[in-house]
Amino acid sequence: MSGFLLALGIVSAATSTDLHLDAIGLPPEKALAGVFILGIVGLLCTVLAFTGIVRVLFPFWAALVVWLMIDGFFLSEATFAEPASFRWAILLTLGAIVAFFGAVSTARLNPYNS
Repeated sequence: MSGFLLALGIVSAATSTDLHLDAIGLPPEKALAGVFILGIVGLLCTVLAFTGIVRVLFPFWAALVVWLMIDGFFLSEATFAEPASFRWAILLTLGAIVAFFGAVSTARLNPYNS
């Protein structure tokens, strides 16, 4: 998710294209900065968890991703053009939920396993 957000921000900045991300809830004038911030924070949380420095941050990042997806896909005013796009939204959200539980299971603090 972090890499996707950073790539999206880079492409948008390089092409001077406004981002319209209604699913995240950011207005177009703040979407570019928001995408960069989310991408950097997510990448930082992932790197810190992967290196074992601060593993507890990774479940919080995964929970934020789940919340952004549920809020953006299902609790906002966003509509789906066809049933296939709704199915993809459900599958992506279920994948994020599974990833959250994986992040929680890897963040358990065990002094013997560093």
